Amino acid sequence: QGKGKIFAIDYSAPNLAKPFGIQHLRSTAIGNSIYRIHKFLGWNCVGINYYGDYGANFGQLLAAYSLWADPEKVKVAPVAELSDLYVRFNEEMKKNSELREESRDRLVRLSAGDQEMLSLWKYFVTEGRKEAERIYQILDVEFEDYLGESHFANQLDQTINFFGNHCLVEESDGALIIRIGEEMPPCMLRTSAGTSTYHSRDLAALRYRWKRYAFDKMVYVTDVRQQLHFRQLFASLQRAGVDWVNRCVHAPFGLLSFKGEAMGTRKGNVLLLEEVLDRAIELAKNIIQEKNPDLLDKESVARQVGIGAVIFADVNNRRTRDVSFSLEEVLNFDGETGPYLQYTHARFCSIIKKSRKPLDRIGNVSRLGEQAEMRVARQLAEFPYQVDLAAAENEPSYITTYLLDLATAANKMYNELQILVPDNLELAEARVHLVDCVRSVLQTGLELIGMKAPEEM
Repeated sequence: QGKGKIFAIDYSAPNLAKPFGIQHLRSTAIGNSIYRIHKFLGWNCVGINYYGDYGANFGQLLAAYSLWADPEKVKVAPVAELSDLYVRFNEEMKKNSELREESRDRLVRLSAGDQEMLSLWKYFVTEGRKEAERIYQILDVEFEDYLGESHFANQLDQTINFFGNHCLVEESDGALIIRIGEEMPPCMLRTSAGTSTYHSRDLAALRYRWKRYAFDKMVYVTDVRQQLHFRQLFASLQRAGVDWVNRCVHAPFGLLSFKGEAMGTRKGNVLLLEEVLDRAIELAKNIIQEKNPDLLDKESVARQVGIGAVIFADVNNRRTRDVSFSLEEVLNFDGETGPYLQYTHARFCSIIKKSRKPLDRIGNVSRLGEQAEMRVARQLAEFPYQVDLAAAENEPSYITTYLLDLATAANKMYNELQILVPDNLELAEARVHLVDCVRSVLQTGLELIGMKAPEEM
């Protein structure tokens, strides 16, 4: 369906002033799956990582660094130290309102090209990006476009002129805004201090992407709290007569909470994503050691299973649902989980190896007809429909639900029927081919949600 069409998707986009926490998993995992699904359907895909490398957070970080930083400590562990400074600044700001002005002053100086602020800001961004890219390597996530907010901060005048030429810009208490209508607040292009805004930078970025990619479909993957923001963006462009904005979609996802509380770096209650992944890998290693100690390359399989468990636990939820994060549930390797699917795939790989039958031709499928076999066949027939649906609605959980249903039907067949029938070669060949179809679809489906499919477990 995507042949000759361009699909652009803005996802992950961590704020580089903060560490890569578990709260960043949702946008990254959901966006990566939506990207992979469209690519599988033939779209020419452009993954965009719109790094949060500008704005109020950096004003706060610059102020915190100037007030309390120990440069030597920051050099040793930049991300951890800067995160602590950021949390401290937000705590102190509750008691001292003057700190808010300190952060605004630093941001204004940065916008004006102050060399001291610019040098510090570049250092913060470089270290933050290094950390983010290390996590992406672990998750096997790649992007084609890395232009962050800072790239579009200096396009404020062009953005104002564009909407001004359509007579849509007006002044309000020193700021410049676009009035959209009664149904939503105005879209602010420039603050009263003369700096760019989240709106103006996003509008500049979207107009750039249209000029650069001429996309047929553009999807934004962010949390539900940004729904109003994107309604304002799209409505502003519609008021300016931009017809291609109808190709843009916001795919919001529910919030992730930890121990019943929404996570945020300001509060300091962030669970680092890498810590979760490391613990998942360790648990997978222990289970493999217990159940299959002779497995070759245990380290690699444990990584595939552990990381896959965390990814699956996220994308298996309907996108718009809020998720209460529980490490125990994520690392539960029983039931409807990612490791269950990977184990089913490995089990069927083992059957195929034991059969030693050539798979370059279809067996006599007329020999199939048992109820268990037909359930599997009907499930296989559903796969293309579910992939199309997942792309149309930007909903990876359709794939996970489908894979669980397929694995359940396939395992039931495995338990009810003998696959390698010793005294009926033709029937055995037909069943092995059916098993190979299941293996193939499981592998493809796991890849579509960003997981690996180990052949042994």
